[in-house]
Amino acid sequence: MTIMLEVYLNFKNEAADAIAFYEAVFDVKCEDAMTFADAPEDPENPTPEAWKNLIINASMTIEGVPVMFSDVPDGMGLTFIEGNNVSLVVSTEDEAKIDRIFSRLAEDGKVTMPLGETFWSKKYGMVVDKFGINWMLNYYMEP
Repeated sequence: MTIMLEVYLNFKNEAADAIAFYEAVFDVKCEDAMTFADAPEDPENPTPEAWKNLIINASMTIEGVPVMFSDVPDGMGLTFIEGNNVSLVVSTEDEAKIDRIFSRLAEDGKVTMPLGETFWSKKYGMVVDKFGINWMLNYYMEP
């Protein structure tokens, strides 16, 4: 039996913007974005008009990892608390790629550790992007 770990990112009414941002950062495309309006109507629980253009589910593959996206509108029971208990990590042997991705993620975000050499990596850095997602970027050279 194969087990796959996937990432699911929730946003407060800005998943479409996040998807467009990550498409540009990672040079990928999201081909399957669905909005709340695309879901079957439930007459007993109609979709609020304000939710209809929000993303109910979308996905793309970033550096070989499936990443899913969704908006969580008010009233759905999720409380957003910005924190640093989860980070997404990009590791590669391609120094130019790490530099490019780090620079793009840092646009309108916050660099918490500039890219630089560490005792474990030729180049490592940390950034919180403009959507509050924590990223660690690691450039390593094979021995």
